[in-house]
Amino acid sequence: MFYEECPPPPGLQPFVTGLWFLRAEPQARYEKILPGPSAHLILNLSDPYRLISPPETGIAANAQEAGTGTTRTEAGSTEVSTGFYAGLQRSYLISENPAQLFNVGARLTPYGLAAFTSQPPSVFQNRVVDAETVFPGFSELRTNLTDAEPEQAFGALSTFLHQRLRPSYRADPRVEKATEILAQEDVAIGVLAKDLGVSPSTLERIMMRDCGATAKAYSDVCRFNRMVNQAAALPKGSVPGRELLHLADYYDQPHLIRSFRRFSGYTPTEYLQVVQSYGAEYATFVPLEEVTS
Repeated sequence: MFYEECPPPPGLQPFVTGLWFLRAEPQARYEKILPGPSAHLILNLSDPYRLISPPETGIAANAQEAGTGTTRTEAGSTEVSTGFYAGLQRSYLISENPAQLFNVGARLTPYGLAAFTSQPPSVFQNRVVDAETVFPGFSELRTNLTDAEPEQAFGALSTFLHQRLRPSYRADPRVEKATEILAQEDVAIGVLAKDLGVSPSTLERIMMRDCGATAKAYSDVCRFNRMVNQAAALPKGSVPGRELLHLADYYDQPHLIRSFRRFSGYTPTEYLQVVQSYGAEYATFVPLEEVTS
């Protein structure tokens, strides 16, 4: 695997938190992509992917077909060929990988999309869409990047995003602070709202407006994401329920198991067995040998 990441140029901050470049052979035919605190804009420089809707959730990978990057195939799946935008996810996605992975992408803050389009972020929650529907002209980057090295790819992507910034847009500082805090720690929404000088209902409203998710929903995803990244680093032989309860603020083990299954499709035991066989670097991109209905 070759992976490189760099910080975004100052002009793209705080809306973009990182640019990344990946060349690799997939570990398995499929991978389960677990939810996290960021949105992603991805240029695919390899063969097409196929995104498969998780059967347990009924959440479709609703890629819009009007652009050039996606094609609706069999029920519950979408072929992604060029570029795609993945909004905040509240459940996992399943991807059928090409033989070689080759992508360049930008990781956006949950409120970052609003810096580039007037379309409400809530439209893209739990969705993966053709990037052309949100970032017109994005697929054209592929023409000059098929053999690119990281520096060239990062430069092209940065230039593209700079050109599409909305000059008058400014992020709400309350949303910026709320997402920063929730990404790092569990805080009761009432306590967080008070610290920010707003009511809980106002905090939920401005989070939904700017991020497409309520503060409570975002907090739940962040808590799960922190937990699985720590869980993936647990030594082999750990007792999943007991160890994981120490990593996250869940009421009890049944609550932990319900939440874990909702976000990942795994029980904690199943997750640890899989991820420990591959390594902690696969904490949120979990190799999957087959997809069962």
